[in-house]
Amino acid sequence: MSTPTDRQVIIRIVFSIIGIFVGVSVAIVFAARYQNWNVSIWGLLSGLTAAATLFVHVCYKKKKWETDPYQLKGYMLAGCFVQLIGVCGFAVYLALAITQKQGLKIEGEGYYLTCVWCFMTWKWGFFLFYFSRIYRRLYCDIYTILPKDHDDNTYTD
Repeated sequence: MSTPTDRQVIIRIVFSIIGIFVGVSVAIVFAARYQNWNVSIWGLLSGLTAAATLFVHVCYKKKKWETDPYQLKGYMLAGCFVQLIGVCGFAVYLALAITQKQGLKIEGEGYYLTCVWCFMTWKWGFFLFYFSRIYRRLYCDIYTILPKDHDDNTYTD
């Protein structure tokens, strides 16, 4: 797998920043103006996951993962859990919207808009998993000779 160019990493960073801004903006607007707490919470979760993705990209740009690429396992796991939460939330809110015969409404308990933000949360969870996996593969090929556990570094008789 080839290493991403500086331009690709910068584009990823810009999209992550946009994701943070949009997620936090949705959380504020839908909480303060429309009292739609479901959309607000899912928008905030989407923004936080975009922030974690931004952190992964910035650490790659600063070459932090060269020293310990095994830390990316935690970000991969977090991405998997966020994806799972997003898919489950999407299914639940879609079922609620259909069974309650809701239209597309912004104020109050609008479940279709919540489905949109569950999908956005799933998307950022996928990006967190995917880019953590890419960066981990880039460095783990190089650092396969290094021990993975601290116990491997100790000498005992």
